[in-house]
Amino acid sequence: MNKWQIICPVAAILLVGLVLGSIHMRGERRYLVSAVSQQIDGHATQIGELLATMRGSNATAVEDAAFRELQAIPSTSLISRSMIRVTPTGDGRLQCVIDTSPFGIPARTIGSPH
Repeated sequence: MNKWQIICPVAAILLVGLVLGSIHMRGERRYLVSAVSQQIDGHATQIGELLATMRGSNATAVEDAAFRELQAIPSTSLISRSMIRVTPTGDGRLQCVIDTSPFGIPARTIGSPH
């Protein structure tokens, strides 16, 4: 048996495995991005209202409340407490910045409606 009769099929199998693995990983990434986005979008209105009602509160208390809201059903539990920051805007309103960069997603900002 010629060595190329062994090497060529093994190389082809490895190449097919790499291509299929790459396709699978892209699908998993799309699913992750979709799950995180849906979690944030599904709770954005409630977090915005929470920011408006807790306007004069301590930022840590508001961050804790925003985190509890994000963990409410429906939730993927992918967002950790350390990813949430509440900061005041120039006009005195609050905004919640959710750092989703560990997932390869740009940070999301939710502002209070009024």
